[in-house]
Amino acid sequence: MLAALEPLAGGTAAGRAGIDGLRAVLAGCAGAGVPEGRVVVDPSIARGLDYYTGLILESFLDELPALGSICSGGRYDDLAGLYTKQHLPGIGASLGIDRLLAGLEELGRLAPRETAADVFLVYFDEARRDDYLRIAAALRKRGIAVEMASEPKRVGQQLKVASKKGFPMALVIGSDEFAAGTAQCKHMASQRSAEIDWHGDVRVLVDAVHSHLEAIRSGH
Repeated sequence: MLAALEPLAGGTAAGRAGIDGLRAVLAGCAGAGVPEGRVVVDPSIARGLDYYTGLILESFLDELPALGSICSGGRYDDLAGLYTKQHLPGIGASLGIDRLLAGLEELGRLAPRETAADVFLVYFDEARRDDYLRIAAALRKRGIAVEMASEPKRVGQQLKVASKKGFPMALVIGSDEFAAGTAQCKHMASQRSAEIDWHGDVRVLVDAVHSHLEAIRSGH
């Protein structure tokens, strides 16, 4: 393709710079181990915004080419100059989340979950609200995504919601559990429960939850 472009665009400085830039990008992709054919030069692509000054990019799902580009962008050396006196060349792209999700759903690549969180923290003892919030904060600090109900409700009702939304795990701690320093870790898919002895130490509880999540992810 680049050889075919030489006589068409190589007669100008801008044309030669463009072809040399494409050649450098392809060489860099090869050096980085990108399989041959994954990056294709298409001189017919044009972006609808005039601030691009060089290479432009579009990406597609191989199995759904008719869906169109799911991520696009390019090089813009002068865009930041509209807002600052500094010369700040850049390159970037935007992702079409709705289009990507629609494609992944059509291909059956999306898990049947309505939540991205890993743990549903059952909240049914209003007097312990601040304790629930403290536990949720500790889990999030460990990198564990957690949700809890906005108001106390019956345990069964909350577990039903957690199951419907696809949470891998529910954490149940009521008045009796707080008093005993225990918690019930419920694996939602298998409906199996395991007791955690944390004796009021949130760090122990977080470690145990993390271990249970790892077991769920590994299929145990």
